[in-house]
Amino acid sequence: MKKICFCILFFVVAFMLTAQEVTAREVTIDMRYNVLRPEPSRDYFNWISKNRSIQDSYDAVTGASAARSTREFDSIRFDTMTDRRYTLPRGIRHILLFPIASRQYTDNFHLIAQEEGERLRICFIVYGTVYQILTDDNKRIDIRTSCSLAEGITESNSLVSPLRTQYVKTGGNVNDINALDWEKINFVPDTADPNASRRYAGILTANYSEGVLTIKGVLTSL
Repeated sequence: MKKICFCILFFVVAFMLTAQEVTAREVTIDMRYNVLRPEPSRDYFNWISKNRSIQDSYDAVTGASAARSTREFDSIRFDTMTDRRYTLPRGIRHILLFPIASRQYTDNFHLIAQEEGERLRICFIVYGTVYQILTDDNKRIDIRTSCSLAEGITESNSLVSPLRTQYVKTGGNVNDINALDWEKINFVPDTADPNASRRYAGILTANYSEGVLTIKGVLTSL
């Protein structure tokens, strides 16, 4: 009888620990950003991981994120703070931080969100690298396959830099982001570091309506 009770107790404890481990691996994402005009009072980036629930937005007083997600989200972004290997696409991390940065800063990234048939394409430039996130027909982002990037699009990796001439439309101005010829860009997959000790997978759902971009979903660390 004692052996039976012990076995039952063992499996109950093992199940509880496994459930806690699974929960700890998950991160819930919820963000909103008005692409067309500043709405700091309505834009936000909320995320939940383990026993943490972060509700963040731009703080105009400090000029930074109110809950410091720019730094705190590194616990999700990297596998460990020592090795600092990416657990998810770089573009995903960048797009999630748009709502918690100043508009004066994010306007330099030239964010574009546009529907292409049933799909949604999200593009932006961060320090010389173009990021692209392309959903499926149901506006779903599979973070293992939906993201891509192209480096070296501008003359330097500074915040503001002219476009490289090979990526500019014929007769276009290198200082005009609208002169960028997307057909000339060779995108490569933007993924987690294959050497990371853990990597996230999962589906995020995007929506773009009247200039407002939202991204929501749950990611699970593998």
